[in-house]
Amino acid sequence: MAQSVFFDQYPNFRQRHTAPILNEFRRLAQTQGWRKVDDAWKINRQACLQAEFEFHFGSIETENKLAGWQNLCQELGVDGDTSSIAKCKKALRQVHVNILDFIDDRRAHRQVQLYHSAGELARYTRDHKRFFPLGDTEGAKLIKILLRYL
Repeated sequence: MAQSVFFDQYPNFRQRHTAPILNEFRRLAQTQGWRKVDDAWKINRQACLQAEFEFHFGSIETENKLAGWQNLCQELGVDGDTSSIAKCKKALRQVHVNILDFIDDRRAHRQVQLYHSAGELARYTRDHKRFFPLGDTEGAKLIKILLRYL
């Protein structure tokens, strides 16, 4: 089964494709000797999550940029006009989703959970400690549009 390019770097690691992404990262980290206090943990966690997001939802660096934005809108159940990148971005700014859950829901073939407000998303994220690391998201515009500063 295909997996994100991050896990491809570790041919001896057998990913459980429907398991939560952070569980899989922790399993990999254990095999590599990465500890939470180490820079290697933080750097690789960010790279893993970004690669996993792009594996499932695409990168804006694809040939047809509009298609990537439209796919993200469709995945998140955005109704309305998505005929341009600007319209997709405008619609996505109104969507409140926990990015880690979004990835896990795709991995487990579940319906994504959306929140009615940024406040509701913030409460859930804090209560369950489900923060997507800000790190280096400079080239990751599809991720960046979903980030909320809590």
